[in-house]
Amino acid sequence: ITLIEGKYEPERYFKTIKGFEEEPEGGKRCELCFKLRLSESAKLAKELNADYYTTTLSISPLKNAELLNQIGKEEGDAVGITHLPSDFKKKGGYARSIELSKEYNLYRQNFCGCVYSMQEAKEREAKKAQKAQSNSFVDDRIGWDGKGKDGNGMEREDAAGASIPHT
Repeated sequence: ITLIEGKYEPERYFKTIKGFEEEPEGGKRCELCFKLRLSESAKLAKELNADYYTTTLSISPLKNAELLNQIGKEEGDAVGITHLPSDFKKKGGYARSIELSKEYNLYRQNFCGCVYSMQEAKEREAKKAQKAQSNSFVDDRIGWDGKGKDGNGMEREDAAGASIPHT
């Protein structure tokens, strides 16, 4: 299998999505990006006399496979190449992709590749870490009865040193 890496054209991308920078993941910005990338893929597949072309983006739980397939068909039809519809996350495909990535020590990222998706992924991870941290409170006061006294009947103080009232 030959890997053909698409051109990196950030200026073209930013021009294409101009005005949609604040769109959330899965919004109009993504749709415009899909059209841009799938158009290039369809043209290249046609040049190479491929039987079909598709995208691996449908593996992501954050990507709309139906929209990807619709755009893929439109872009394929425009240049005369058949788009192979796919939804690689179905039938456990996403979970299997994670297993294979671990097995073969493959790099995985939790965003599609654009700067906006990367920022959203960082924000998701920060929220997840914050939630995990708030859920991991451990009461290190051995025998604490929750009523201002420990298991030995001794008065307890809060973090500021104030006596915790006995109820």
